[in-house]
Amino acid sequence: MVALPPERRRALFALLVIACVGVAVAYAARAVQRTRASRDAATRADTAAARALEHTSTVMFRNEVPGTGWAQVALVPVAAPGGSRAIVPLSCRRLYFAGGRGLCVGEDRGFGLGSEVSVFGPDFKIQHTFSLIGLPSRARVSPDGRYGATTVFVAGHSYSSGEFSTETTIFDLVNGKRLGTLEDFSVFRDSQPFKSVDFNFWGVTFAADGNRFYATLKTKGQTYLVEGDLAARQMRVLRMNVECPSLSPDGTRLAFKKRTGGTLGTVIWRFHVLDLRTMVETPLAEERSIDDQIEWLDDRNVLYGLQPDIWTVPADGSGEPRRYLSRGVSPVVIRAGEGETNAPRPSTTRRITLPAADLGVTMSVAATAVAVGDDIPYTLVVTNHGPAGANQVAMDILLSDRVVVTSYAPANPGPYGCFVQRGYLSCTVDRLEPQQSWTLQLVLKAKRAGVLRHRVRVSTAQPDPVARNNSATATVQVSAAPRPR
Repeated sequence: MVALPPERRRALFALLVIACVGVAVAYAARAVQRTRASRDAATRADTAAARALEHTSTVMFRNEVPGTGWAQVALVPVAAPGGSRAIVPLSCRRLYFAGGRGLCVGEDRGFGLGSEVSVFGPDFKIQHTFSLIGLPSRARVSPDGRYGATTVFVAGHSYSSGEFSTETTIFDLVNGKRLGTLEDFSVFRDSQPFKSVDFNFWGVTFAADGNRFYATLKTKGQTYLVEGDLAARQMRVLRMNVECPSLSPDGTRLAFKKRTGGTLGTVIWRFHVLDLRTMVETPLAEERSIDDQIEWLDDRNVLYGLQPDIWTVPADGSGEPRRYLSRGVSPVVIRAGEGETNAPRPSTTRRITLPAADLGVTMSVAATAVAVGDDIPYTLVVTNHGPAGANQVAMDILLSDRVVVTSYAPANPGPYGCFVQRGYLSCTVDRLEPQQSWTLQLVLKAKRAGVLRHRVRVSTAQPDPVARNNSATATVQVSAAPRPR
């Protein structure tokens, strides 16, 4: 082999280095180009999804899914609440949106003793801000987007406590001005002035004209429904025992919570709907005691929060409650057809697309014919058919008033939580891996004769590609107990 001169070897080495550098630069450029293309594609997809929200009825809410976007404003189509969520970088404890303007009420960043109120437009850019003393409780915007109302707890933090004080403030959202608190308004009862130093107001809901509104007044331990006039700065008492009213989209009914009992300092609320023409109340099928201001999904169904989820039930007293959206609170329905200029059109969003998990549930019963007084063992099995693991799997069964719960316990280990409240047995399993199952052994005791039809439902915040296996039913015939001989 002939040795190359030193000068030739140095030249060849330099060419080799240049070639390697060129390859590396080209590879890096292609990688950057692929990353940029992927990012641009994701941005285009997010933009397209955000624009699509402008043309369909949308639910806006506070996202409670842990991780990216937690506690921020989220949007999903009304028809697809279990799909991907558009996340807006705005954090609120309570929020509302109507007529092209929104209210975001969050805790201040100081010592947590006050609230920061932000007014935002359809692009979610902040237009005005206010500070309030107290903890966030309620927020509403008039249908025309002109006025807003917030309620904060000045003292206490729950309406179930006898020791609380609230302040409800009305805002001009267009000009960014406070119009005062409801304590500044005149109140009339039976056409006579009605006033007391212990007045508390909360739960405003606006009529279509933006000027008329309804709210709750409490004094001397009694709550009242009041109808208000912003321009006249006055209210009149309509009836007793109405809290957190919410006006239906057609303006004919008020959904509200009503105190129906309670002992030893506890409060039990029950959702009702009031027909404003006939003043007839209809109790809804939701029998659990829930402290929330209802939102109307449409003229036939309502939404409400049972943290950390959003539930729905028919507004005519029929049917039964069901989870509408998992891991979300403070729902707001923005209906298509209210005008493109008023629809939310976030300029900056992220998408939360959780991996799909096909959840299924079965329910079997040891005996389909029993007598009054007998125990009835049920076996409920929740299975994750994949492809992804499922987090915070929720299982709910509405129990008949013909039975009482004797016991319930899981048959396999793992973190879970169960509770019984006002006829509902609800369980949450922290996580189910693909193809993993979780079994609950439930024993009920028959109290009265008749037919028992129990239905169990399973859900999670993740998309479920197969809906037909999300519920199961079991029927048991209960006969009268045989007479002792």
